[in-house]
Amino acid sequence: MKISVLSSGSAGNSTYIETDEYSILLDAGLSEKKLSARLASIGRDIKDLDAVFVTHEHSDHVKGVGPLVRKHNIPLYTTEGTLKKISSRIGRIPSFAPIRSEEPVAIGDMMVEPYATPHDAEESVAFVIRHGDIKIGHATDLGTVTPFVLEKLKKSTALLVEANHDINMLEVGPYPWPLKQRIKSAVGHLSNEACGELLASANHDGLRLVVLMHLSETNNLKELATLTAEQALGERASKIKRVLAEQDSPTELLSISADPGLEQAFSSYEFPAR
Repeated sequence: MKISVLSSGSAGNSTYIETDEYSILLDAGLSEKKLSARLASIGRDIKDLDAVFVTHEHSDHVKGVGPLVRKHNIPLYTTEGTLKKISSRIGRIPSFAPIRSEEPVAIGDMMVEPYATPHDAEESVAFVIRHGDIKIGHATDLGTVTPFVLEKLKKSTALLVEANHDINMLEVGPYPWPLKQRIKSAVGHLSNEACGELLASANHDGLRLVVLMHLSETNNLKELATLTAEQALGERASKIKRVLAEQDSPTELLSISADPGLEQAFSSYEFPAR
């Protein structure tokens, strides 16, 4: 399998995932034009997408959904609660397939399982994606790492995990008090510390890749997020490829394999210098 985080942050979120035969997007929070350009920059054509999965109704996840699915006749997969919230914004869609927490959906040789997340949205989900022995655990836009979330993410080959804010930066930063309270709440966003706790709990010998997602440009620093993640991964950190997703450009197209021989190939990769 291969993935690229096309954009991650409050300006827009979208992640591309492929097998040799099929490809999907998780969220479409950029315009169709920008999504097309970012896919082209990693050597992929937007016309080849087989499905778009949407986590929840917030605009940084659905901005491009309507034009994207209409122009390229792509099926939309999301919960009925989310569709109810976005239907007036996205307009006519060519094909809608309702999804429910813990009910996997097959997209060719890829199995996509939504699971419910604690977020301030109508029917928010994140996803577990499987292909053969590979498991991708996705966990963004959630305020709490619950035992249910950890159960879904355990034994993942790759983890796409939110590291939204540094608690101290958020508390002293410029956001209005109600917004600060929302972000810190049990249905808000994960802090660096919460992300670290998740990584420490989900770390195992088969983990090959960690991507840090949805960093706040106002309330976080790359150095803080990456240091927290590195410490959480402990002695296995040097054996895990680690990438920090950004808003303005896609990550490289990242290969994921369950082959333990790849650990050595990843061992020299480091986060940006602190």
